[in-house]
Amino acid sequence: MIQMRHDELRSFQVGPVPAELRALTISDDREGMLEGTPHLHRRFRLMGIEKEMAATPHLYVHDLGKLRADAEGRVEEWLPREAVHARLTSWWKPEDIAEFGHTELSVMWFQTATEDPFAHLATIVRPLDWASLARFVPFRD
Repeated sequence: MIQMRHDELRSFQVGPVPAELRALTISDDREGMLEGTPHLHRRFRLMGIEKEMAATPHLYVHDLGKLRADAEGRVEEWLPREAVHARLTSWWKPEDIAEFGHTELSVMWFQTATEDPFAHLATIVRPLDWASLARFVPFRD
């Protein structure tokens, strides 16, 4: 996991909202896998993603529709090996919330080892609607 100090945070534009990257993790999506096929791997990966999305409603999975279509179509091509998770925060908050706090959004995608995760993240989040995807996190003492 990449840990960043406050003065090192990377900023990203998510629609009209400026957001800061708080954490980025890259993991081997096939770690621990002894055997299987690309189709079986996609099905298991999709089940895991859907479980994670149910537990984390503010998780945006890039190309989720394509992953679902590939699983249905029995695509026999491996997903890129790296699973990337990013957590972004913003001081933006909905107008109807008077409480002090911030909003946050988690983003997940798959990429190859040669791709720059920061550039990929910027491309993914630029067109997103932060207001509809992010969750409000109240400040706690």
